[in-house]
Amino acid sequence: MGERTAVCGSRQGWYAVLCVHVSWLLFAGLIKGLGVMLPTLKEQFATDTWLIGWMIAIISGTGNLLGPGLSIVNILSRAMVGRCFTTNYATAIGIASSGHPLGFVIFAPFIQVLLDTYGWRGALLLLGGFSLHLGVCGALLRSPSTATRISGDYQPVAHSNDDEAESRDSSSDVHGASKKSWLDSAKDALLITKERFGVSVGRRVAFWLAAAIFLCYRFAGAIWQIFFVAQAQAKGFSAYNAVMFTAAGGLGSIAAKIVFGPLVDRALLKLRHALAIVIVVGSLTFVTVPWMNSYWLMMSNAFLCFGAIGATGALSDLFTRELLGVDLLVTAFSWMQLLSGAILFSVGFFPGWMYDQTGSFDMAFVIAGCVWASSLLALFVEWVMTRRKLLQEK
Repeated sequence: MGERTAVCGSRQGWYAVLCVHVSWLLFAGLIKGLGVMLPTLKEQFATDTWLIGWMIAIISGTGNLLGPGLSIVNILSRAMVGRCFTTNYATAIGIASSGHPLGFVIFAPFIQVLLDTYGWRGALLLLGGFSLHLGVCGALLRSPSTATRISGDYQPVAHSNDDEAESRDSSSDVHGASKKSWLDSAKDALLITKERFGVSVGRRVAFWLAAAIFLCYRFAGAIWQIFFVAQAQAKGFSAYNAVMFTAAGGLGSIAAKIVFGPLVDRALLKLRHALAIVIVVGSLTFVTVPWMNSYWLMMSNAFLCFGAIGATGALSDLFTRELLGVDLLVTAFSWMQLLSGAILFSVGFFPGWMYDQTGSFDMAFVIAGCVWASSLLALFVEWVMTRRKLLQEK
């Protein structure tokens, strides 16, 4: 019989890259814009820092938890990139995710200008208008075409009395199936739900290893995006200096993606080694925040920190595809986003709360760095499992 296989053209692959790029650009603009507005919103609503920070974390987490708007576009287009690029995937996902740091370079100072010109209401209104560009990206995407591959000619099947007997048996089976109990029906419904929602991916150790790296970097990255401007201002820097630090972070992320993508694609640097490097560098930038008190130290810290965050995001997608395969990418990305949303929803308030208690964000950033560093354990466990598997095969 003929076998139908999906065919993804190169043009559709690059359209998917564009869609991921724009979704990351707008997501970074929204979250970073709210981070820039944090001191203004605190004064406007006469409330504590932790409450405004938690509100922004809830906005970020709810997008991941419930999947509306930007997250649906982001997950599906990332999975499409994984399906379309069987080669040069690291380069493609690096270009696609570079929209995130580009959003910092463009939106952080731009939001500050909008805030000073139109106020926080006008700035949010314009941010919402920019998000309409996602509709244009969606219009460019098409369902992958299917090609029919013939595995052999059909052979005539002789009709016999045995077939008639089998037909009678099958009809009796159908009659018996109609009398299934409600318990069997509920069991079938649960199995269908399990299949549709991809719950079975949670039974794979490989999924939890990839999820650990994603969740740790995502948590640290969210803390940086939401509270870095407020943290810089708490150290005595002006609002414009603070947004320039975030712009430097965006440039660092773009540079990291440009460097690490081709290196991994051309096997000049192994994926696990690249992940270990960026996790260590990123964690150190968080842990050393208490000593970053001069302009150029803050600029360098932001460049390295968000550079490591951006590189980890791109390499994490590559790591997930390598462990789980292309077919499970949508399911894996969806559950990872769900888990990260739940984490941000639950503990996104704590940096602001610590600032209200101590007058400094330093300890919150140190804790975030330690959380990010703990993802090295997932790389170590994966290395041990791979070594054990190789020894068993020998």
